[in-house]
Amino acid sequence: MEDIIRELYKYIKFLYIRRYFFIAISVLVMSCGIAFVYHMPKKYLADSTVFIEDNVIKQLIKGIAITPDMDSRINTLKYSLLSREFLLKVIKSIDIDISEKNQTAINDFISGLQRRTNVEIKGEGNRKDLFRVSIVDENPDFAQKYINTLVGAFVEQNIFSKRQETYGANRFLDEQLLLFKKKLDVAEDAIIDFRKKQGIFSNFDEKIMLTNINDYDHSIEELGLTIETLKARRNRLVSQSKRVTPTIALFSEKQTENRIATLKNRIAQLLVTYTEDYPEVVKLRAEMESLQNAEEPREPSPESTTMAVNPLYQDLQQKIYDLEAEISATVARRDRIKQLKSQKEFDLQNTPETMKQLAMLTQERNTYKRLYEELLMRAGQSEVSKQMEIGDKATTFRIVDPALFPEEPVAPDMVRMILAVIALGIGAGLGLVIVLENFDSSVNDVHQLSGLGVAVLSVVPRIPDEIRSRSSRRRDLLVYLAASVYFSGILGLLGFEFLKQIGRL
Repeated sequence: MEDIIRELYKYIKFLYIRRYFFIAISVLVMSCGIAFVYHMPKKYLADSTVFIEDNVIKQLIKGIAITPDMDSRINTLKYSLLSREFLLKVIKSIDIDISEKNQTAINDFISGLQRRTNVEIKGEGNRKDLFRVSIVDENPDFAQKYINTLVGAFVEQNIFSKRQETYGANRFLDEQLLLFKKKLDVAEDAIIDFRKKQGIFSNFDEKIMLTNINDYDHSIEELGLTIETLKARRNRLVSQSKRVTPTIALFSEKQTENRIATLKNRIAQLLVTYTEDYPEVVKLRAEMESLQNAEEPREPSPESTTMAVNPLYQDLQQKIYDLEAEISATVARRDRIKQLKSQKEFDLQNTPETMKQLAMLTQERNTYKRLYEELLMRAGQSEVSKQMEIGDKATTFRIVDPALFPEEPVAPDMVRMILAVIALGIGAGLGLVIVLENFDSSVNDVHQLSGLGVAVLSVVPRIPDEIRSRSSRRRDLLVYLAASVYFSGILGLLGFEFLKQIGRL
């Protein structure tokens, strides 16, 4: 601790010994620094704020219309604003003559603008709905015109580019709709022509066709069993008919007469209640007429009889005829099913390649149809988007704060610069004093000899001289007073610049 205090005391002593030199160097450095600071070119800030407005209609028709992606535009905002071509157009629009400059000078000028133009995107949370464009330049008039022209041109270009993009998409979709409609029509015509040439009028399904063939086989087997059953019944009836006589003796003449009389009586009884059309009346009259027609004019004989068709035999013959008709119909049906089965087998064997070609044509048609329907939906969305752009109802940029003429410079920061000059002046004076003392080989303190290992025998004190002391004090007073006045002036200048800065804020 004593060593530190001793070192500090030593430097203070050095500073006191060379105080005039320290004050002179400090004042010189501060004066040069202040002069340099006030001769530095002043720079002015011009800035403009743009609001990214998301129209409520965009949310209402979300999914119906397609609007340009604003997030991607914001992400590329800086690159769009500071592109070389865009800046060159802005420079020409604010009447800056660059015709006399060579290409290198123009590129350097544009590169300088790119470095000095600041684009800052702002917003709350994940919502980026503001961006600020600013520049610091020595010419306040140029800074204002440049920022306003840059932002205005960007907003105008953004609106124009969005509309051009929407119109271009709409035209493209219309062209593609016509193209795919023609392709779809051609594909449909190709399928129709192919079906006509190959005779295909229904969709081919191999599984369904195999199922149909199996069904035909089952039907043929069932019909075969039915035919065998019907034939067996017919044969049995034929065998029975052979054992039955075709005719039978009905009545003798006397019996016939009695029978006719009985029938007449019965008919008379029935007519009392019923009409001639009553079934039993019709049946009895038919029997009576049959008996009357069966009588032949011959000599009456008690042994004579009337012969008639055996009803049992007639019934058996009718059943045989019915069975033969049913057998013929069943056989015809079986033969037709066999023909259908043969046709299906032929189609199954000979149509795979044809159906493969048809499937390829159908797949091509379906692809064009799907693309056409998708394009048709997109065209509707594009039309809504176009109307939104025409009505300026999509996301747009709005200039909320145009750049104003900057009356006060923002650089250099005089408060900081003056503080830096004061620190530099004091530091330079102190540093030079220390350097001079380090190069000074004279002994100014007894402790210096102790550090060299030299024994100190005695110390001769300084003999005071009153006249020189008064003169030295007077000189010190004048120097300190002048230095204080000078430093007070520096501090006053610092306070003035500080107050100006506060006033601008």
